[in-house]
Amino acid sequence: MDALKKFFPMSFKYTKSGTNLAKGIILYIFAAIVAGLLITIAGLLIGWLPVVGAIIGWLLRVLGSLVEIYVVAGIVIQILVFAKVLKD
Repeated sequence: MDALKKFFPMSFKYTKSGTNLAKGIILYIFAAIVAGLLITIAGLLIGWLPVVGAIIGWLLRVLGSLVEIYVVAGIVIQILVFAKVLKD
């Protein structure tokens, strides 16, 4: 459980009430949107380079996928903590 708290601190913070749960989910979604925008901007700035751009573009796609997985896992863990399936 301590490993989950270390990797997903927001999932355990916003679980006291339904409004806190909604705030936590909105924060996760906002973080995903900001990360997606930053990754897109980085891809646009670097993507025009012939070989390096393709490699960095691939790495940015992998990073984007990892961010999406983190956000979905964080929301699921937050809902499970709110529903008392996972204990603090």
